[in-house]
Amino acid sequence: MAKKTNKNPMAQMSWSLNIKCPKCKRDIDLADVDDDGVYSEPIFNNRWDDLIDEEVCCPNCDHEFFIGGVEY
Repeated sequence: MAKKTNKNPMAQMSWSLNIKCPKCKRDIDLADVDDDGVYSEPIFNNRWDDLIDEEVCCPNCDHEFFIGGVEY
């Protein structure tokens, strides 16, 4: 019996969560600094409001600020 193969293309997911530092005005992709799932867990569990007032430290200038909300 021949082995059945899936000829349908595989989907690949990528994600980003971009925010602009209010001090240095540089864009930050929070996915790149999310080593412990602080940002990804609420996003992928449809709890976006959990990120309101979550603290962010800019990796470019070390300014600390808070997320005001998430837009899609």
